[in-house]
Amino acid sequence: CEARPLPFVAAVPPNTQNSYTSQWLLVHTCSASTVHQTYIQNQPQRNRSPWVQPTQPAHTHTRTHKHKTFIPHTHTHTLTLITHNKPPPPEAELLLHSAMSAMSVKLAHRMATRSRTAVAALAPASRSFYTNSTASGTNAVYLESLYTQWKANPSSLDQGWNEYFQALESGSSPALPQSGNAIRKAGMEASLSNAAGKSLSPGGSHVPTSGMGGGLQNLIRAYQKRGHEAADLDPLGIHDWRQFFVTEGVPELDPAYHGFSESDLDQKVDVSFPGMSGDMTLRDLVSTLKKTYSNKVGFEYFHIDSLKKVEWLRARIENPDFVPTSKEKLMTIYQSLCKVDGFESFLGTKYKTTKRFGVDGGEAAIVGIDAAIAKAVDMGVKDVVIGMPHRGRLNMLTNVVGKPLVQMFAEFKGTHYDFDQLMDVMESADWAFAGDVKYHLGTSNIRKFADGKEARVTLEANPSHLETVNAVTLGRTRAKQFYSGNTEQNKKEVLPVLFHGDASFAGQGVCYETMQLQGVGDFSVGGTIHVVINNQIGFTTDPVDDRSTMYCTDLGKAFECPIFHCNGDDPASVVAAFELATDWRQAWGTDVILDVVCYRRFGHNETLNPDYTQPQLYQKISKHPRTEGLFAEELVSKGIASKAELDSVKETTWNELEAAFAEADNFKGDSMEWVATKWEGYAKPHEPSASYATGLEIDHLKQVGYRLCEAPAGFTLHNGLKRQLKAKRSDLENGTSIDWATAEALAYGTLLLEKNHVRITGQDVQSGTFAHRHCVIRDQKTGEQYCFLNNLNMGPQDQFIARNSILAEYGVLGFELGYSYENPNALIIWEAQFGDFANTAQVIIDQFISAGEHKWLQQSGITMLLPHGYEGQGAEHSSCRIERFLQLCDDDEDDIPNFDKDFGRSQIQRSNWQVVNPTTPANVFHMFRRQQHRTFRKPLVVASTKSLFRHKLCRSPLSDLGPDTRFQRVLGERDPEIAANPDKVDRLIFCSGKVYYELLEKREEMGLKNVAICTLEQIAPFPFDRVKAIMETYKNVDIGDGLHPGNVVWCQEEPKNMGPWPYVRPRFVTTAREGLNYDMVMRYVGRRAAASPATGYPKVHNAEQKALVEAALLGHDDQSWQVQRPSKLLGYQT
Repeated sequence: CEARPLPFVAAVPPNTQNSYTSQWLLVHTCSASTVHQTYIQNQPQRNRSPWVQPTQPAHTHTRTHKHKTFIPHTHTHTLTLITHNKPPPPEAELLLHSAMSAMSVKLAHRMATRSRTAVAALAPASRSFYTNSTASGTNAVYLESLYTQWKANPSSLDQGWNEYFQALESGSSPALPQSGNAIRKAGMEASLSNAAGKSLSPGGSHVPTSGMGGGLQNLIRAYQKRGHEAADLDPLGIHDWRQFFVTEGVPELDPAYHGFSESDLDQKVDVSFPGMSGDMTLRDLVSTLKKTYSNKVGFEYFHIDSLKKVEWLRARIENPDFVPTSKEKLMTIYQSLCKVDGFESFLGTKYKTTKRFGVDGGEAAIVGIDAAIAKAVDMGVKDVVIGMPHRGRLNMLTNVVGKPLVQMFAEFKGTHYDFDQLMDVMESADWAFAGDVKYHLGTSNIRKFADGKEARVTLEANPSHLETVNAVTLGRTRAKQFYSGNTEQNKKEVLPVLFHGDASFAGQGVCYETMQLQGVGDFSVGGTIHVVINNQIGFTTDPVDDRSTMYCTDLGKAFECPIFHCNGDDPASVVAAFELATDWRQAWGTDVILDVVCYRRFGHNETLNPDYTQPQLYQKISKHPRTEGLFAEELVSKGIASKAELDSVKETTWNELEAAFAEADNFKGDSMEWVATKWEGYAKPHEPSASYATGLEIDHLKQVGYRLCEAPAGFTLHNGLKRQLKAKRSDLENGTSIDWATAEALAYGTLLLEKNHVRITGQDVQSGTFAHRHCVIRDQKTGEQYCFLNNLNMGPQDQFIARNSILAEYGVLGFELGYSYENPNALIIWEAQFGDFANTAQVIIDQFISAGEHKWLQQSGITMLLPHGYEGQGAEHSSCRIERFLQLCDDDEDDIPNFDKDFGRSQIQRSNWQVVNPTTPANVFHMFRRQQHRTFRKPLVVASTKSLFRHKLCRSPLSDLGPDTRFQRVLGERDPEIAANPDKVDRLIFCSGKVYYELLEKREEMGLKNVAICTLEQIAPFPFDRVKAIMETYKNVDIGDGLHPGNVVWCQEEPKNMGPWPYVRPRFVTTAREGLNYDMVMRYVGRRAAASPATGYPKVHNAEQKALVEAALLGHDDQSWQVQRPSKLLGYQT
């Protein structure tokens, strides 16, 4: 006997979603007299499955797989399946079948061998069969299925597989004819053909036992895989997109393709398929397949690699009762459809020429999602978060979210806000709410359902940038899941829904970015229901021009999403698909896509005439009945309801609309209504507010700091990190020299202890792009992670999350913004790898972050860290494009408010955001804490200078973080001698960021005592009051003659047309004019105007830097005002 163990791939770990646990054992039994280990016999009787008995004494060698699956090895081969305590899962028999197939292949190797020498010769091939890159893991299961199918019917497989298995059985070591992915696809075909649904589907197996054999299998499989391509999906019957992309049709759906003649169609088939009796013919089978797979819903799910998931879907799709037929259910669908259709028809009657972006033609999508949400709530969902573009948004607000019809009609009439109230606020508080068009607005509502359950349904506000809201919606969803407990069950209780247009889903890159987040830690939301309202047109663009794929939903295949294509004129089928999508999301926790193929009854909006661009299409649409009419006709024709019953439903719906419309005249709404949860007590821009000191007791800071220097016992630190932590602790003990990273960590740690959640994401945030942060470290031997900030051990604290994100800015920043919306008691930070990478997220910045509060009264404290600074690294690694953020600031350059005591806070409260470029660790500390220590929230843009993370001069004493200290918007002269002698200063330099330290070092080198250097730590909103005070201090500085500049200098590294200069210049002038009655001309010193932010030549960079530093400090001899640009490297100084 050959006793050498043969390698074998273990069965996959058991399904852990059910309430029981099962264990699968592959046992090779033998009759050898030597007993090595008797595993089955050693099991307590109570743990044995009642139906599993060893066929022979189980003398086995065993070892443990990483999933704790025992893999015995013996001589003869019998497989035994054992489950503990409960009956085996329904998939068990299928897995056992596959495993038995594997042993058959294995025996083919062994039986060809007659000696120990021969076995040794075959060992490499044998091991390769199970462990190489293509045949190992889950591929082995599929490979085994192929072998089983080949044994049953060799002609059912390609010639390459025939030759492979023939060679295998002859004792050769053939090469696999296909790659790993192809093996999975082919093997899935075989697995499902051989043993599909033996216990999952109510109808039993698909395995044919007639002489038709493989042809019948292949016909069934063809419908399961490609039936959607022949499905009746287009209500208009045009299927334009199908004609463009599938010109050859689907020949596999024709029985003749599989060798069946016309006479064969009337032969009886011995096949068990749901909905078929035992005496049905092949013709009946084809009819059943068409009804299931090529009817009003087309199913795509065979791109999913998991056999278990495919079988789960197949069992439900092939259920004869998949589409509802009961009167109760169909009448519920009709009532919902009447509300959706009636709303659009009513508005079309009352406001024929008003833009509303109605869902006329796609009404079933709203009916479907309403049914899906109702089912989700019945399954335990407590929160639903919806993101969608404008198409159908008003209908969604009223019929799904639950916004009162009276309020909606008041918005159409213009009576929903108090114009006088808006004007009063503008006059008294100098701030006004801009509002937005009705089809961009969001809301949140507690909705009660028919069974008495209730859930909060939220529709996110969204601009016209269609898919931008996707990531924002998922960010809020994830936050809700986190704050409710952050368990897998909590994920199931919060459901995200995203609506898309067909052209935008296929064309917008943010869709891919958002879907890529679905499986990433701290971003996963447990699955999203995606709904495409497929108008088969993008504004005026036909499908053939708006994508390169047959379906607009093909993106979902990359993420193994099941995709259900629905005919929008069949509401019952649409509802069935939507409810299946809910089941999928709750069962598997991954995304699912519903493609509601419909049409757009009018133009892009109701005022546009589509006949110019799609004349034939709209001629057909104009003659096509509305979905409600078609469904009503079907219900009557099938005897489900009488015309009188349906008319009564329509009449009731219309009367409700008329009553609400009349009542809208008396609607008293709040023109500045702010719909949000957890934000009670936070001030709007025009309301009284408060802020608090951000400094803390020194002893407390030290204790927090010490915890940030301590790794757990036995944790193997990197040697470089050991030195850093030792130095950090020494700095804390001395208290005189705190660096940037320590100040940042102290801010996070103290906020956590104050019950503020802190979350930072970005591509490299755990270590920091420039390796300065190291908030999450790894054991150098085990790779184990450790987070200092989650282990402060100083009493109750909130959770700190630092998560390296996918390499995307648009989607990730949008996600973090949505996360920040949910709870004000959280510091939410997104860090760009380099500052200028933020430009790929510009839509989020423009439409949401900078304008969200002004349009929607939606506050956010989102913080953006954008590494910035000129260090000779070229155009893409120098500038965060700070000028763009400053241009978006809403403060008026000519408006200088009065300088009250709380000027700084009230100025920020009325601004849309803050832009800062701190130069001290103390200001970094206060900057973060200030975000949480005010009774309002504002976005924060931080130009975080890269070189200052480790600059020897960029240090702060711990006392600057101590009691009664705050963020300093402007830092004046820091040299005590110069500050004490302001009358000796005849040159005053303002700057921001790291250039301060270059100016400082050069000034010290040259021994200049007549030059004062001040930094704008907060650039926007502009600190008028602090700048005014500094200008008053240095009275001997020449301010210019009104035409030419004097010696008040703005120095920057950026080109003249970039950086802060375009923003700060007029505000300096306003400060002098309005605050000091000076007619000042500011002098510019910096790089010349340019198209590129920076040079790529290090020597040129150094020359520019040297020139601007010297020009700022020394100026030049220009008594005649003739030399406005002393160096061609620099810009004109006026």
